[in-house]
Amino acid sequence: MTSAEGRVALLMTLMRQLQETMRTENGLLRELKLARMRELQGEKAALAERYEIELRRLRQTPEAIGALSGEARQHLESSMRELQAAARANADRLLQARGVVEAVVQAIGDSLGAAGTGGHTYAAASAQGFDPPARVIPVAFDRRC
Repeated sequence: MTSAEGRVALLMTLMRQLQETMRTENGLLRELKLARMRELQGEKAALAERYEIELRRLRQTPEAIGALSGEARQHLESSMRELQAAARANADRLLQARGVVEAVVQAIGDSLGAAGTGGHTYAAASAQGFDPPARVIPVAFDRRC
């Protein structure tokens, strides 16, 4: 295996690991296992950083890419496009989840105002040290998005 092939193999391995990490993260998000998801995001960040470093190294030596067979170059390019698509989809899911969480927090804040907090909103009640009575409210999430 040449130096160029080794670099490409490492890059391909990092891309597969990143995609698998994003799939796992999406599963954890669906299952609302947020503590494990936070841990996984640290792993994802480290993988992404390593991927960027290796990609930069490969781009700094265009002769290494030129030394690859046409088939190997096509495989690398398609793998990079797949990773970009997976990263976009992952970011979209995370933004969508964030929107849902923000809507839930807003709904809870609104319900506190309606539940007899004297007209205080969620933010105002907490800023003034006002502790409204604790209540459990049923919540259901539709996972179809």
